[in-house]
Amino acid sequence: MSPPPPLRALPLVLALASGCVPTADDTGPGSGAQDPLEGPFRPVVDLRADVNRNGIVELDNPSEDEGEDTWTAERGAIFLANIDDDERACPFSMDPDRISDTALAQCNDAADDVVNGEADLEDLARLRTVPWRKAPAGTVGSVSVSGAASSKVRLFKRVRGEFVSGAFPDTVFLTTAEVRRGVELAIEGRDIVRDLEEWDGFADVVLTIGRNNPHDPVFTDTVRMRVAPVVLFHHLTPAWNVFVSKPLGSTGATQFRQDLGGVLASTGERMVYSEFAVDDLWPQDYFEPAYMSMPAPGGSQHVIQVHYRGPHFYDTSENAPLRAAGRIAFWLRGPDRAAVQQYQPGMSLASQTLNSFGNTEVIPPYEKDGVRYPLGRMFRGRGPDTRPDYQPDPSFTKLLEAQGMQPPVYVDTSWLFVDHVDETFSFLPAPTSRGWIALVADPALARRMLQEAQARGHGDAKLFEGLSWAYSVPAETRIAEVLDNPELMDASAVAALEIDTQLSILQEATGLTEEDIVRVPFLFQNAMEGVTAYQPATLNLLSLTPTQVVAPDPHGPIIDGQDLFKVQFEQALGAYGIHVHWVDAWDPFHLMQGDVHCATQAARQVPNVKWWEGGR
Repeated sequence: MSPPPPLRALPLVLALASGCVPTADDTGPGSGAQDPLEGPFRPVVDLRADVNRNGIVELDNPSEDEGEDTWTAERGAIFLANIDDDERACPFSMDPDRISDTALAQCNDAADDVVNGEADLEDLARLRTVPWRKAPAGTVGSVSVSGAASSKVRLFKRVRGEFVSGAFPDTVFLTTAEVRRGVELAIEGRDIVRDLEEWDGFADVVLTIGRNNPHDPVFTDTVRMRVAPVVLFHHLTPAWNVFVSKPLGSTGATQFRQDLGGVLASTGERMVYSEFAVDDLWPQDYFEPAYMSMPAPGGSQHVIQVHYRGPHFYDTSENAPLRAAGRIAFWLRGPDRAAVQQYQPGMSLASQTLNSFGNTEVIPPYEKDGVRYPLGRMFRGRGPDTRPDYQPDPSFTKLLEAQGMQPPVYVDTSWLFVDHVDETFSFLPAPTSRGWIALVADPALARRMLQEAQARGHGDAKLFEGLSWAYSVPAETRIAEVLDNPELMDASAVAALEIDTQLSILQEATGLTEEDIVRVPFLFQNAMEGVTAYQPATLNLLSLTPTQVVAPDPHGPIIDGQDLFKVQFEQALGAYGIHVHWVDAWDPFHLMQGDVHCATQAARQVPNVKWWEGGR
């Protein structure tokens, strides 16, 4: 038999008892309550989930039942936002006339009410009801989700070997036979957490057992679950997939891709190399790889890769208000690969640079004053508080912060022409007590190096030999000319002061000391509103493995047969066992105010540290 609609109200009825198995005193003589069902009975009202996080739901393991209605770093059930595309059913086109930005984002496995094959089923977390084999005739039940989560999840019930949803996404009903034999359920998140004021990511799943009569008392059992947050990668884990753009008509970009491909092949590491046919040089900015995960058997994690689309609102058309190249996030969507889009219209066009992912990096894991950040912290640039119109997209900022795992550290980047944190900082794994080092731009060091070279009689040594700026303006210059250029020196001095301010904020947040910092020398120049790197910024690099990086050729002065700035950088990183691969990023990237990091993107191996053990 099927329960009638009134049963949907069961979770709202005042229960005479709650919990897994009420004692005899709960319903026996002298309890002050009338037996809710006919005859003496011992109701079994027990909902189980993977509370102990071993990847399976166990009916015979008491630890699955302990503290199930709470959620801590040690215990608590987890489910995924099922927003990948396991059957590759979602349409894609770079042409907004064929499919709009909105339509791209609306397609995923959670957009329908069916399980999309076996692969989709693996993305659903399981629950089970413990059988009540002696349930009296007329006993019925429901499993439902309460509160804000009710509109954010979908429940499925296994019927004749298949998982099916009911008339209501947040509720399934149980017949007497199902109460007696127990049922297997599955839950999916229909979205990630985007705004903590709307949903905090927790879902209380309630099993309710009673008679098929809304006036009778009911018994309940509650399991608290949490949707997996989206976690950004830090540089302590190796890259496994490197991405670049493939713009038309750029000879320099073609050579860069070829050189980079050669470097990847030479590393000895298994590496996927992906090229996107888009006329946008900056994959670091228009999308960002991340991941979400839940426990799997054997202590492993079941992972869905997540690609954030950059929230650059250009408002070029009704169908495609966002930066076109960001659609790549949806092109990458597929089995266990999801895409997320979030943006707020109306922010100034100038502020859109702050929405680039070159402006959202991750400080590697650390502990300070007894507070642990096992997955690191976001490191983001923003405008000053006096410029509310010059900030990153507030809705996307809410989304990032709502994940809760990597609380952000903000610094002012508005003094830079491009406004990105990757222009002045980078983080690399290193065999130190902290486990990593911070690379920090140091224009004062660059000036001292050039002054020392000049003092040794190398004032005529050339920088940028044979190269040109835009419009074929010769870039080649001598050390003496650089040091005698007041505009360069003034811009570099401004940059040095601003970088010191940024660094002090980073040190306050992390406890970094000079032993953890590698100073990276390059000068800055004026560029319209702000300053930008005059020399290729060698810290704007691609971290491949704990011992290998790809950096832009600095085209520094050749002294005693060696590039002065290459030698400095190789020695500085070599002290930590890191080998530098050099590629030429001058044309078009450095000419367009970017270097190797800006010109690449990387998906990384998921850390062994599990997010749910981090205490957040």
